[in-house]
Amino acid sequence: MEVYFQGILTIFSLINPVICSQIFGGIERGKSYSHKLRDLTETVLTVGLILALSAFFGAKLLNLLEISLDAFQVAGGLVLVSIGFGMLNKKEDQEEDSNEKSLMPLILFAASPGTITGVITLSISEAENHLPVVALISIAVVLVATWIIIALLSRKNQTKASKTSQITTRFMGLIILAMGVQFILTGTMSFTGNFH
Repeated sequence: MEVYFQGILTIFSLINPVICSQIFGGIERGKSYSHKLRDLTETVLTVGLILALSAFFGAKLLNLLEISLDAFQVAGGLVLVSIGFGMLNKKEDQEEDSNEKSLMPLILFAASPGTITGVITLSISEAENHLPVVALISIAVVLVATWIIIALLSRKNQTKASKTSQITTRFMGLIILAMGVQFILTGTMSFTGNFH
C-alpha cells in the first residue's frame, strides 16, 4: 500500500494540478463551462494516454534510441523554459484573444519530461514480467483528482484577464521557468557525474 501512496504523491507533485488549473484558466478564459469541461476531459485523456504509453514503453524506447534519462530530462527542461518564457511575456491583448488558443502548453506541462521520467522510474522499479500497475494506478488517481480540481476552479467565468490573473500567470510562468532550469541542471549534473 505504501508503494502506491508514494507513486501517487510523486505523480501528483510532478503534474501539479494547481499550476495546471492556472494554465487552463488562462487558455480557456471566456469560454462556456460546458466547453471548458469538454476541453478539460480531452486534455486529461491525452495526458493519460501519453503517461500510460510512457509507463509501458518509455524505458524500452529510450534504450532503443540510446537516450539517457538525464538527456531526456535536459530536453524536457528546455521545453518547460520555453513555456515559462511564454507565460512571462504574455501581452494583455494576447490574454484577451482566447478563441483559438491551443491546450498544448497544458499538455506539455502535465506530461512534461519530468512527469514522464517519474512514470518511467516507477515502472522500472516493478518486476519486468509484470504490468507497471503502481505507475498506471498512480496516473489514473492523479488525473481524476486533477480533473476534479480544475473543473471546480473553472466554474467562475471570466471574459477578461484581471490584474490579479495577469500577475498570477506571470508568477506561474516564473515557477515553470525555474522548474525547467532545475530539470536542465539536474539532468546535466547527473550526466556529467556518470563520467567521474
